[in-house]
Amino acid sequence: MDKMDRREFVKYLTSLGLITVANSLKGSNVLGLFDNVEEDTSIPHMIPYPDPDPAADYAMAIDVGACIGCRRCLHACKLENNIPDEPSNMQWINLFEMKEGQSLSTIDTIPPEDSDQYYFESPRKGFWYFSFNCFHCADPACTKVCPTGATYKDKDGLVLINYDTCIGCRACLGACPYNARHFNWWKPKLPEERLDRISGVMVPPNPKVPIRDKGVMEKCTFCVHRIRNGNPIPRCVEVCPVRARHFGDLNNPDSEVAKIRSKLITTRIREDLNTNPHMFYFTRGVKWDKNGDRI
Repeated sequence: MDKMDRREFVKYLTSLGLITVANSLKGSNVLGLFDNVEEDTSIPHMIPYPDPDPAADYAMAIDVGACIGCRRCLHACKLENNIPDEPSNMQWINLFEMKEGQSLSTIDTIPPEDSDQYYFESPRKGFWYFSFNCFHCADPACTKVCPTGATYKDKDGLVLINYDTCIGCRACLGACPYNARHFNWWKPKLPEERLDRISGVMVPPNPKVPIRDKGVMEKCTFCVHRIRNGNPIPRCVEVCPVRARHFGDLNNPDSEVAKIRSKLITTRIREDLNTNPHMFYFTRGVKWDKNGDRI
C-alpha cells in the first residue's frame, strides 16, 4: 500500500465499515493508534484552547428588534477567526433580511423561507434581520455522529472542533439541523494583511486562531480564544453598533444573557428538536438606524 497521511487512513477504515470501531473510541486519541502511518505536515496542528471553566455555561442572545443587518459582526468574525475570502468566501455568521409579519417561531429551516441573504442596503422599513452562527447546543447532534471525537462539547458548554483529528467525513454537517457547519473544499488563501472594514486599517492574521486546512470542518467557536483568556465577549458582540448581540454565562445571574433570560421572553429556533441550543432570540421592540439612533 502506498503511504497515506493519518486523515486519509481513517477515511480508508471508515470506507471498510470500521466506523463503529472509531465510535467506540470516541473522545480518545484514535489517530494515535496508527504509529506506522505517515504524518501529514500540511495539517495545521491544534493551537491548544485555554482550559474551560467547568462552572460556566456560555450562551448568546440576539435582539432581532435592534439588529440593523449591517454585517459588522460578520466582517469582524472573519478577521478575528482567520476565515479566508478565497478561494471560497466562507463565513461563520449569516444574516437574513426578513419581511415584517414573519416571526421567529415560524423559522424551521436555515436559510429561512422567503428571506434574502444578499440584500444591499439596511436597515429598511418593513423588514427585520435574523442572524445566526453555531448554536452551541447543550445536546448537540453533531457530536453524536463524529467517528473520531473531533467535534465535542466542552465543560463550559462550547461545542468545538479539533482540526487535527477531523477527517472531513462531513457527518456532523449532515447532522446539524441549523446548517451552521462548513467544509473546507479548498486550501485557504490568507494574505499577509487584510482590510478591516470596521477600522479601515490593514490587519495580519490572528496568531491565536489556527488556519484550518483543506478537508476539515469548521464553525463558530464563540471566540473560545478570547472568552477563556480574559476577554469576556466574542468579537461579534464587541463590534455591534446597536448592542443587538449579548453574551454571557447562564450560570452567572449577573451576566447579560442570564439577565435577559430572567426578564424577557426569549425564543430558540426549532426547540422541538430537543438540542437545547444556546442561542436565544428576543426583542424589546426598539428599532435603530445605521448610526445607532432610535427610529
